[in-house]
Amino acid sequence: MVREALTEFTSEYYDYHYYADPKGIEFKLVDGSTQHWGYLNVDGDFLGAKEIAEAWQTMFHPQGLLEFGAGRGTVIAYARDAGIAAEGFDYSAYATSDEGRFHRCRPEWLICHDATTPWPYPDASFDLVVGLDIMEHIYEEDVVAVIREMYRVARKYVFLEIATVDGVKEIGYKLNRGSRIPLDEDGRTWAGHVYVTTEREWMDRLEHDEWWRRRDLENWFISLVPKEVIKNWLLNSVIILSKVGAD
Repeated sequence: MVREALTEFTSEYYDYHYYADPKGIEFKLVDGSTQHWGYLNVDGDFLGAKEIAEAWQTMFHPQGLLEFGAGRGTVIAYARDAGIAAEGFDYSAYATSDEGRFHRCRPEWLICHDATTPWPYPDASFDLVVGLDIMEHIYEEDVVAVIREMYRVARKYVFLEIATVDGVKEIGYKLNRGSRIPLDEDGRTWAGHVYVTTEREWMDRLEHDEWWRRRDLENWFISLVPKEVIKNWLLNSVIILSKVGAD
């Protein structure tokens, strides 16, 4: 299935070919050649999820966890194994369907919802809110709304892992909804990334009088999880924030 001439990453983009097809999605490049990209993950498992979920249990002892942009619910299932009452949502109709959902993630734990619209949860309803490889999928015009909802439903902690660039060796980009997506020119877009910027810019976006960055907790997390499990995360940005007075 060749993807081309897109002006927006809709829910349909994140389909079987994106997540599970052993061949991935096919892209036609400007020189006429083709390339393939995808998670190529037939069963949806992520072997590092166990260690990550156990680290969260050790650090935060959360009574409830919400993962936004949860994909197929793999991390949710492992968080449940670790004794955390986890649930979440994702934009992808495929990932949250009976066909796409990780086989150990129950239907009631994962719903289909757009993070840029109001989240269907009460204020301060989760001790820990988690977003893994999701913020770079949010158009810049929607980032404020997503961050507002994230802080609204979080009671104590927010854990983010964001694909970032240093702004020197690698320059990011920002795509506008409705504008042509350069799938044929920039392979970084194939994952659905529309807002790729520096950690500094994200921290400016995340600034809030009631929330502060916890580098001590970030270092603790990194010490708890085997480096080979989070090696890609360490190339990007792991950001932990806590609400003032949460400890």
